[in-house]
Amino acid sequence: MGFRLEIDGAGPVKLTERAITSVKFGSEIPQDSNARATDNGASIKIWGKLLFSLGGEEQDSTLNLAQWSLVPSESPDSYRNVKVDVVSASQIVRQITLPNAFVVEYAEELDDETGVGSFYLHVKQKKDQTAKVTIDGEFSA
Repeated sequence: MGFRLEIDGAGPVKLTERAITSVKFGSEIPQDSNARATDNGASIKIWGKLLFSLGGEEQDSTLNLAQWSLVPSESPDSYRNVKVDVVSASQIVRQITLPNAFVVEYAEELDDETGVGSFYLHVKQKKDQTAKVTIDGEFSA
């Protein structure tokens, strides 16, 4: 199983199965709720490898992730369309889209002994736009 990530906006991000190691989708409901709440949220947590671009290779999309994490909330570019595809046997089996997502947390970890870097991205859907989140599956071959 693999994952693909696409994020629209200034400095678009496109990561393939090669870069993403794990994805976790969450539907968030207040913990003190005794019934189905109206204050729902949705988030995606993504872990992956930093694949640095050297020379004429393709652009390093993780650089755009780091830059997006620093965009101030006043900027319209702080909200972006985030799409995650879950891939099995070269077929998309699930597609999760957060159309108005913002960065909650972004971190990079670099190790000079192994020469490998990793990243962690946590995005959330804008609370008043939760109804626009889509989760699709059952794609035909």
